[in-house]
Amino acid sequence: MRHTHSCRAPKFAAKFLGLIASTLFFTGCMLPASYEDYVIGDFGHIEVRPSKPQVNGFVVGVPHGATEPDAIDYAKTISDATGAGIVIASGFESKQIAVAQPLLHNSPIAWRSTASMRPRSIYSDFKNLLQSSAVGPLRFYVEFRTAGAAAQSPRIEVASAGFSFEQLLELKHSFTKIENESTRAHQVLAVELMINPLDTISWNAFGVKNHGVLMLAERGLILRLPNVLAEPRYKSVYREVLKNWLCYASEMAPSEKFASTVIKVKQGRYGRIELTPARGELRGVVIAAPHGSFDWYTGELVEELSYRTSLPSVVTRGFTPTECEGWRIDVNRPTERRYPTGTVERSSERAREIYQEFKGAVIAAARAPLDLYIDIHQNGTEDAIMVATLGITRAEAATIKASYREIRDRVISAGSHIGRINLLIEPLDQVSIGAWAAKDHGILRLAKKSLHFELPAQHVFYQEAARQAYTRILAELIKSMLTAHSTLPVSHASMTPFISIADD
Repeated sequence: MRHTHSCRAPKFAAKFLGLIASTLFFTGCMLPASYEDYVIGDFGHIEVRPSKPQVNGFVVGVPHGATEPDAIDYAKTISDATGAGIVIASGFESKQIAVAQPLLHNSPIAWRSTASMRPRSIYSDFKNLLQSSAVGPLRFYVEFRTAGAAAQSPRIEVASAGFSFEQLLELKHSFTKIENESTRAHQVLAVELMINPLDTISWNAFGVKNHGVLMLAERGLILRLPNVLAEPRYKSVYREVLKNWLCYASEMAPSEKFASTVIKVKQGRYGRIELTPARGELRGVVIAAPHGSFDWYTGELVEELSYRTSLPSVVTRGFTPTECEGWRIDVNRPTERRYPTGTVERSSERAREIYQEFKGAVIAAARAPLDLYIDIHQNGTEDAIMVATLGITRAEAATIKASYREIRDRVISAGSHIGRINLLIEPLDQVSIGAWAAKDHGILRLAKKSLHFELPAQHVFYQEAARQAYTRILAELIKSMLTAHSTLPVSHASMTPFISIADD
């Protein structure tokens, strides 16, 4: 990869400025922006301007610059107004080369790659330039994309990472307030904002969130703008709206207002661990997704379960064959395994280190001796929910199973197209996925009582309606375990009220 420095100002303007620089004072914002231009083979190039010292760690990205010029306009508005760094990739999308996420390796539940003479992804180059342009740790990343011509949704759709549900609700509220003031003044119709995972969005953000650019920053937002925002009268308004809104979002993380719900992010070479603190006084109970990227949508599920139940959560992203040279680091135990062909787990220094970090996050989230630990996984081989357990009696398992059946039948109404999945739980039932390694030398042995949920991917995760229904079912089931009638011990009996969100 070669790079050349380029200045956006015409040559005569540069000479003119040089002649009068000794007699006139110019502020930094009057000078033309300078970019480094990195050319990658014959495939495309990436323009980079680092962030200014006062906003180190804030970077704006555009992965599809050549085909989405309006995304560049909006990104430059934010960068110029805030001093954030900016990275613009151009030329790759037309050649079907991914920019914002890597080529995913094979796994039992991931999509497959195909061989090609040209690179399928230049994510490593884009990632390195994003990180260097931050001039320090990458703390806040904003990316702009525009919807294709065929897109029907007139909404701004946002994928997020590192923000709690409370912060996302505040972001939606603040956007509406800023937008209403501007649209009324300029007499244009307001455009709805949808933020995942608070809302359902129409484009697939799984790759960028679990393997790509949203893994890089402590907090990030990817905005997909509707076609209407390319119209001049809308663009003039929404440049200002998004500038003010994103400035607010960039200042939200250190704000004292949300200190109790700020997600703590620990980043590493192979992935990240996100700890969401408890919303209430309950201690000694934690819910986790140790394979948040590998077991599709389990990270998002646990985020929402944490919000609905007020329990603290620990979610990992990364640690898959994509990040680990063909190995999956198990995270909830100090081992790793080759995928897709490996069947034997091996101990390694990196696996032991990551397990210790995960265990430390779980213990910190509990804020007390760990009474009850629940982790969520998925598989593509079973038709029932399998629950492996430690410390659970047959009577407790029977209570959980009966509660599940009652909640499931109430949530899924008669005649619904959503399937009614059975639940099998140890020691009452025999389960085919027993989490034996995590029981023997992993996280399940740390708590007085542990439950390891294996959810059938094809029945729970593949359809949005099923995901929403079973998220609600599991939230109510977990809440039922913690009531005064439950035999499961916890360090505090009190819980904050059940929190309702849009799909209820």
